[in-house]
Amino acid sequence: MTILRHTDVITTATLQLKWLAGGLLWLAASTTAAVDWRSDALDTLVRESGDHRLVVLGEMHGTREIPLLAGDLVEHWSTASPLLLALEIPAGEHATIRDAVVSGGSDDAIEALRARPWWRVAVDENDGRRSEDVLALIQRVGRLKISGRDVAVLPFDPRDVRCYRRGTCEVAMAQVLRRAHNGFPRGRIVVVTGNVHAMHLRPADAPAGLPAQPMTALLQDLAPYSVNVTAARGAYWACGEACGIVDVAPSRGGGREGAGSPFDYRLVLPVFTPIRQIGETDPDT
Repeated sequence: MTILRHTDVITTATLQLKWLAGGLLWLAASTTAAVDWRSDALDTLVRESGDHRLVVLGEMHGTREIPLLAGDLVEHWSTASPLLLALEIPAGEHATIRDAVVSGGSDDAIEALRARPWWRVAVDENDGRRSEDVLALIQRVGRLKISGRDVAVLPFDPRDVRCYRRGTCEVAMAQVLRRAHNGFPRGRIVVVTGNVHAMHLRPADAPAGLPAQPMTALLQDLAPYSVNVTAARGAYWACGEACGIVDVAPSRGGGREGAGSPFDYRLVLPVFTPIRQIGETDPDT
């Protein structure tokens, strides 16, 4: 597929039906070249986020594409200034993640992460935040670090049973990011988090369970740029009544969101692909 470039939306062009020899009608099929969609998505986010220091990617947990896109942003922006990648991973993983990055993303350091209890939950308990794709992202940041880039990874999720009982989990996550921002006087912070946490405000038609003030709504004085990352088709890994593969819902077009929207921008990728579970090898290799 050929990726169409447009100032407000990323989409794909469908291949047209063609009559082939013998009068048979075929639908030409091909896969989207990774370099194409990633280049378009990167260009879009760099252009639209402008000078914002805090860029929040609101994701559907459990895709292979968003860790790739986050890594591309880290690689691009770290050429000119320090870059902190904040992931919605328990804060207790900080020391091991730091060691993995400082090691240059060594295989041994990544294996040490892979062996930790949080990463090794049963597949039917995995909410999509832990995957081989996220480990590959951490390894990629480590390789940038050892090459001389000023980069780091911050696991910013301090949630526990107590904050759930008190209803203060959004506040707890926002406080971690605020402290990181205050201690990071220049450069950018790229936050990868669930799309509810990435909202500037609670939508008027939100279901009852949505927080009154999502995490990013509590950081408005820091001028966060919030992006809702969706896809035109495909599937992702998530937990509802059970954990498993979920088909992407039909998506409207992407582009800049209007006043009163929970997000600044809606980025529509061509496709979502479910994560590789921890220990799962890449089917393409």
